[in-house]
Amino acid sequence: MTAPHGPLDRFDHAARRLHQDALRQVTPRTLARLRPRSAPPPAVAPLRRPLFALAGACALALAALLGMQLLPGTQAPVPGGATRVAGQVPAPFALPATDPLATLEEDPDMFLWLASIEAQPVAME
Repeated sequence: MTAPHGPLDRFDHAARRLHQDALRQVTPRTLARLRPRSAPPPAVAPLRRPLFALAGACALALAALLGMQLLPGTQAPVPGGATRVAGQVPAPFALPATDPLATLEEDPDMFLWLASIEAQPVAME
């Protein structure tokens, strides 16, 4: 150790000397308890990643199956190159007769009302 030169060096030197005196007074049993011990080997955790991957794959397959069921059905091509009659409308485009919004879509007054100033406060509510 070098000799103290300034006020901070003297303080540092005095603190180190007090620390060494304190260490000499600690019993060997206490010193042994204070020494760092090697950590025990970590317990082997069960592998959960394959279970999560399997659960995720099953959920993805179920979602894909459900999505496939909700898609509109595709029709087989008409055999012999026959043309479709104008009265035949594909199922996804046919509106049921009980649709209450069908009359609103055909009413031009509703679209005029939507463009009016009166409709804006109603839309803001």
